[in-house]
Amino acid sequence: MTDSKGNIDAQEKKIKQQAEDINPKEDNIPDSLAEATTVPLEDNELGGNATQDDVKNDK
Repeated sequence: MTDSKGNIDAQEKKIKQQAEDINPKEDNIPDSLAEATTVPLEDNELGGNATQDDVKNDK
């Protein structure tokens, strides 16, 4: 490996800081009105893809 111990430590600190920045439990103040009024969707609520058969059936 070419990375020195100091470089690895700096990368680890940066990763920990980024993890803290995106942790939703830590940051309970919304960044915008849209974020405050939008409910996150569950994976099964995202819907599927339309197929050609779906398009033909709607006519």
